[in-house]
Amino acid sequence: MEVLGHYWLRRVLVRHATLIAYEGQDTRTGMPVMVLKGAEGEPLEGEGLLALVERTEGGWVLDWPIGAVPLSQYLGVADLDRLRVWVQALAKTLASLAQKGVRHAPIPELVLVKGKRVWLAGVGAKALEGEPGPALLRLAEALAGERFPQFPLKEVLERVARGEAPLEALQEEAEGPKVLEVHAEAPKTLPVEPEEKALPEEPPLPQSRPKVIRIEEDPEPPYPVVEPPRRRGRGMGLGVVLLLALLGVAAYFLAWPGPGASPEVYTMEFRTDPPTEEAVVELLEAPEGSRMAPGVLLTAPGRVEFDRPGVYRLRIRVPGREPVDYLLEVPGPPLTIKVR
Repeated sequence: MEVLGHYWLRRVLVRHATLIAYEGQDTRTGMPVMVLKGAEGEPLEGEGLLALVERTEGGWVLDWPIGAVPLSQYLGVADLDRLRVWVQALAKTLASLAQKGVRHAPIPELVLVKGKRVWLAGVGAKALEGEPGPALLRLAEALAGERFPQFPLKEVLERVARGEAPLEALQEEAEGPKVLEVHAEAPKTLPVEPEEKALPEEPPLPQSRPKVIRIEEDPEPPYPVVEPPRRRGRGMGLGVVLLLALLGVAAYFLAWPGPGASPEVYTMEFRTDPPTEEAVVELLEAPEGSRMAPGVLLTAPGRVEFDRPGVYRLRIRVPGREPVDYLLEVPGPPLTIKVR
C-alpha cells in the first residue's frame, strides 16, 4: 500500500490526464480522505465542495465525508428520481462556480454522494477544467445507462450542453412540481355547492329555567357498615402483598430474555446482476461497537446479519475483475452487485 506523508493510499479511484485520485486514510485519526496526486492549480472551497485538509508537495488531501461514496458506484444503475436530485444539486454548484469564472467539468469518480447531498472534488485543478454543461450531460448518461431516454431532465440537459440554456434552467425544472402541488391543493371547495333542503321548522320551546343536573353523594351509606375483625384483615392484607410480590417476580422472569437470547441484528441482502454471477464480499472495517471480525462475509447472492448499525467498509471480489471497496450503510436497501 502506498503512503503519502501521513496518509495511506488504499486504492486508485481514477486516472485523469495528469491527475491520479486515491481513496486514502489518515494514519493519525483513521478518518477517510481523498488524495489527488499531481493536482496543479489552486484548490477552491465552498458549499458543495470537498474541504481541503492539507496541501502537500505530492498533491491535495481532501476531506471524505463519512458514509459518502463516489458516483461511479452507480454507473448504469442509478435510480432516476435520485439521479434527478443529484443533477440539480450539481447544476446549482456548477452555476455558482461559473459566476466566479471557474469552469469545472465533473467526472463520476470525483463526485461523492450521501443521500441527497453531493460534493465535488478537485475543483480548481487544471486537469478538471472544462465546460460544465456537456460534462454534466455525459455524467447523467453514464449513470442512467439504457434508461436515459426516460430521464425527466434529458431535454433540458441537452439544451444546456448545446449552450441553448443556462445551468439555472435545471433549477427551474426543480421548482416546477412545487407550483403543481400548490394548484393541486388549492381547490378544496366544490365549484357548485350542493343545495341543502330546508328542514321543517320546529315549534319554539317554552321558555323556562335551564335544566341543571347535579350529582350528590349521601354522607351516610344506605346499608349498615360491618367492619371485619382486625386480625383477619391483617392476614388478608399480608396475603395480598405476597400475591402481588409473586406476580411481580413471575412477570420479571417472563420479560427477561435470558442468557441465550439473541441480540438485535440488521439483515442486509446482497444481489448480483445477472443473478447467475457470484461475488465474494469481505469485511474490512466495522463501526465502533461491532464484534464482527474482518474476513469473508458471504458469496453473493445472499444475506448477512450485521450486529450494529453504521458504516461498514467492504471489499467485493468478482473472478476476473479488480476488487472494489464499498462503504455500506446499515440498515439500508438491498445492495445489487452488477457484473459487466
